[in-house]
Amino acid sequence: MRDDKRSKQELNSTARVVYIDVFKPSQIQLTENDGKVTAKFTSYKYTDFSIQLSPVEDGVIRKFPMIIRGDGQLWDLGNLYLIHKFTELAKVEPPSILTITHIAKQLMMYLRWIEHSRAESKGPAIHELYFPEEEQERVTWRYHRYLRLLIRKPDRPISVGTAKARMAAVVGFYRGIIEGNLVREGAIAHAPYEAKAIGIPVVNSVGLQFIKQVQTTDFTFMIPRRTSVGVIQDGGDLRPLSDDEQDIMLKALAQTGNRAFELMVWIALFTGARIQTVCSLRIKHIKQLKKAQPINSELILPIGPSTDCDTKRNVNYRLHFPLLLVDALHDYIESDEHAERRAASFYGNSDENYAFLTENGSAYYTSKREIEDRQEGDFSKRISAKDRVRFTITDGNAVRNYLRRLIKDIRREHPDFNGFRFHDLRATYGMNYVRDRNRAGVPVDIKDLAARMGHKNAMTTQGYLNYDKDNEMIDAAQAYHHDRLNRLLGGHNDD
Repeated sequence: MRDDKRSKQELNSTARVVYIDVFKPSQIQLTENDGKVTAKFTSYKYTDFSIQLSPVEDGVIRKFPMIIRGDGQLWDLGNLYLIHKFTELAKVEPPSILTITHIAKQLMMYLRWIEHSRAESKGPAIHELYFPEEEQERVTWRYHRYLRLLIRKPDRPISVGTAKARMAAVVGFYRGIIEGNLVREGAIAHAPYEAKAIGIPVVNSVGLQFIKQVQTTDFTFMIPRRTSVGVIQDGGDLRPLSDDEQDIMLKALAQTGNRAFELMVWIALFTGARIQTVCSLRIKHIKQLKKAQPINSELILPIGPSTDCDTKRNVNYRLHFPLLLVDALHDYIESDEHAERRAASFYGNSDENYAFLTENGSAYYTSKREIEDRQEGDFSKRISAKDRVRFTITDGNAVRNYLRRLIKDIRREHPDFNGFRFHDLRATYGMNYVRDRNRAGVPVDIKDLAARMGHKNAMTTQGYLNYDKDNEMIDAAQAYHHDRLNRLLGGHNDD
């Protein structure tokens, strides 16, 4: 097992998340015969149906999170729920270990708060199943009040979004252990939350609106409207960079001397690819682009399941590469730097290797294909049995660290430069597409933009078309407001 990093939040608890490198969950069947109970264990079988190959890791989960109590013991109920949640997800779609890890971290913070409260309390000792008759004294209501207090503090230790995510994980935990019969009957004396069904309007991929029934609770958090100003909803709140910000960023990027990072930023900015996709590009993809026929000065690369280039939620779509970008990428994979990094890598001198590798030959973002290839196949024969099991699974943090250093360097010369995330480059690509067509007097083809971005929901794409208009209205309103205040103040000074 490997420990996760400790949170900086001040709580009197050392509860933490650890990871099991290779996890093989089993289900148990008990049979009784002549007064003797026999237990039969059989492995769960998880198959990623998005990969059109025979399952090479049937029944094996990698880097599965487990929650450890402050006293070093496993949190049995929390971990049982994580396995239950993973199993339930596997019945519907290919399960994502990242989803389970996110839930585990939220529940770990809940456990820390429980342990902290128990240590500090002079009244009845609370625990995860503490649900007395008085509603406001129940553990879930008390945790909700604690989160509300955090987001109201002047220094805002957590954001409203974080508070919502933590509370949602807690509600999901109790819903799961009740519906999954993970606790004995009567263990939860009173309701952990009050739920109600509501209908929300949803627009599908072809623009048709319907009402979707969802379950909600009274554990709400008020989100100021200003949090949605100046952002685009596309897998999170994304902030497109302005033209000036892009110019400043690209000039500073050229001075870093990190060619791999520079090219990764270029791909995100000029194709709209997410970090997972950028980092799972392979040499063969660059060569495939180099041989392709241009369409309107662009080269097209299919990505998604069966292409060995990962996408979020295994969506199939196509990236549009400018010709000059492909030339730059091809030059890089032919460079001495890339050859040195290939020599120390898992795939070696093969076109199956990543287009971008760290100095020690590791992937910046471990692909699904590599996890499989380490178990069997030609490449696995070159590594030890230990390395097939124990290897670091990366998720792009090195790239994000490069970006933070870049922004820090930029602010030495431009102190007011706004920070941004790697994912914001995707939104910048979408807005560049819209703005360039508006400037050229060409109507924006919303279907073409949706295809380029891999959008399944028409409302997501519409957000790009409305972004500038909405911000112009906000700026105009603010300008009018400040002008009116200045007139009032001016008149008062004249008196």
